[in-house]
Amino acid sequence: MKSFKNIYHTVCLTGLVALGMSSCTDWLTIYPSDRVVEENFWEDRNDLEGVRNGAYRQMARTVSKLVLWGDLRSDSYNENGAFRDNDNQQTHNDYIDIINGMPDSSMDIFDWGGVYTTINYCNKVLQHGEEVLAKDKQFTTSEWVQMRAEMTALRALNYFYLIRAFKDVPYTTKVINKDSEVEHFPLMNQLVVLDSIINDCERVKLDARNRFSDVRDSKGMITRSAIYAMLADMYLWRGSLHEGRHGKKGTDLVNGEEVSHDVDTDYRLAAEKADSSLMFLSKQNEEEKNNLGIRALITETWDWGLSAMKNNTDVKYCDMIKNDFAGVESTTIPLLEAQTLIFNTKNSVESIFELQYSKSDNLENSIVNSLFGYSEGTHLCVNDKAMDVLFAEKLEGDGKYDSRLWVSCQSQLINGSSSSSSSSGQGTGTYYCMKYHLPATKFLEMTGGTGGKITGLKYTSSKYNNWIVYRMTDVMLIEAEAYACLAGSSTSSTDYKKAMAICNAIRRRSYCNYELGNGELEKNRSNPLSGTVGNTYVGARENKSNVKVSNVIQAVMNERQIELLGEGKRWFDLVRFAERCNAGPSKNNGKNGDPEDPRESTEAWPIENGYTGMITMVDMFLGASSSNSSFATTLKNRFKNRYGLYCPIYYMEVKASEGAIEQNPVWNKSKYEQ
Repeated sequence: MKSFKNIYHTVCLTGLVALGMSSCTDWLTIYPSDRVVEENFWEDRNDLEGVRNGAYRQMARTVSKLVLWGDLRSDSYNENGAFRDNDNQQTHNDYIDIINGMPDSSMDIFDWGGVYTTINYCNKVLQHGEEVLAKDKQFTTSEWVQMRAEMTALRALNYFYLIRAFKDVPYTTKVINKDSEVEHFPLMNQLVVLDSIINDCERVKLDARNRFSDVRDSKGMITRSAIYAMLADMYLWRGSLHEGRHGKKGTDLVNGEEVSHDVDTDYRLAAEKADSSLMFLSKQNEEEKNNLGIRALITETWDWGLSAMKNNTDVKYCDMIKNDFAGVESTTIPLLEAQTLIFNTKNSVESIFELQYSKSDNLENSIVNSLFGYSEGTHLCVNDKAMDVLFAEKLEGDGKYDSRLWVSCQSQLINGSSSSSSSSGQGTGTYYCMKYHLPATKFLEMTGGTGGKITGLKYTSSKYNNWIVYRMTDVMLIEAEAYACLAGSSTSSTDYKKAMAICNAIRRRSYCNYELGNGELEKNRSNPLSGTVGNTYVGARENKSNVKVSNVIQAVMNERQIELLGEGKRWFDLVRFAERCNAGPSKNNGKNGDPEDPRESTEAWPIENGYTGMITMVDMFLGASSSNSSFATTLKNRFKNRYGLYCPIYYMEVKASEGAIEQNPVWNKSKYEQ
């Protein structure tokens, strides 16, 4: 494999110097740059920490691909028609082809080599840790156990990105040091990899630190809260994959081995792990609060009736940053603490794991500026049709009662300049995600009274925005989705009420109504325990397939799209939804359902190819949000089966593997092979 062969040169020769911290700066002073005797490198804790830090920095360098894999093909974006950047025109064209359902294996966006470099860093630390522990008497066993948990979980997270993006991927926990050690690693079944990384995270979840001495490290490195967040996400995915392939409960054949599964158990575990993640986050923040009293001033505990549900899976640990809407009927500068603190301040109390960027570390986050904000170099704008579906009124109407739209779906301003750091004017009907470009204060200027119109927006562009992988409301909505899956069509069950309570708690801190004013605000917020979707949200989409989708699952999907817009989540959410909504296991070898899966099905274990789930997702989300009436039909004709949900494998990987890696059967040719 090309990328695995290049790992040696990236990691061992330049990677540890370029990506490691100060502890690795003596690398080139000891060894020539073209020859490394690695066994003489692993001497003390500093060497391990340098490579550990290098793993985080390398993952930060791959964020652009992680974001694009997880979001670009979704219903959230359209092409920015104002794009003007000749140097990046080919990249822009690739993005638009992908949005239009035409990814190609020749596009380097699908080159996964950088992610495997991160994995190899983790494997190196895990391989050499015991050796360093024996040599360095100042390095304690407890420190090594904590570092081992970090690297095990970080490796799992990177594999989790890969299987969500590509389905079946090469999997190894072996270190690649030089070309002679390269093997042709075949594709491993997505469910086998998922089982492996779940087991890894379960094994180390309590070994990780709950916080570090510095807030930047507590949020920028893997903690106990982060591992539980990953586990919640992974169990939700595993339950969804099994439900769409094998039904609720039974025994399956995976990679030649019989595997028992219980979908409801996975969903229940997802909810429990999410709740544990929030609990450890709450403890982390409480400890920070004791050390840094100022952080205590920006949080308060919100209950919203959740404590009324007396059982072990209450959402009891939600310290939500409160948006202050006192006096909203007359103010011209609303205070949106949540948006400012989460996306501007960095490492907020709601952050669980975010990758760090800073000028002092010479590490830039270029994807934020290239995808989002007002600029002729910005590739994407927000799909206002998708946003309109989520709200009872159009974005220019009553839909703007949700303050999240003010920063994540902002209309371009007529008098604004694309090169300016501030703009003012009236909306033109083109919308952009601005949540990563907020000044510290007063970024919105509005009219007071009953008009409640945005008249100006101040924004900044930065190369050093952190990238949030998991934050509190993301994990809350993972929990809500797990409860929604358990509730099914029941609207009276406790699981249904829990799912809606979580959605409404998040919605409630964001919802405001300028026209009604503060006194009437409470009357327009849904009762957290009522089980209703809420009168500001449509909460329903057209479903043209024969698969029944419960309203509560739709409500959670809608809430995730609004809350996490522009955060690299939406396409992964749609894939998980489509996988879960498949008709289920085939009967009579597929004769009574969809055709059989082109790779997973066997005569003894027939598995449908996922087409039913595909068309359900396309009809409900991609088709409904498109201005092109033929778009949904085109997608369904191209996708064919569940493999259309996943990315094509970069053509050079297939070529270099000498047959070990098969191309995704939906995208089986690149433009070079037509």
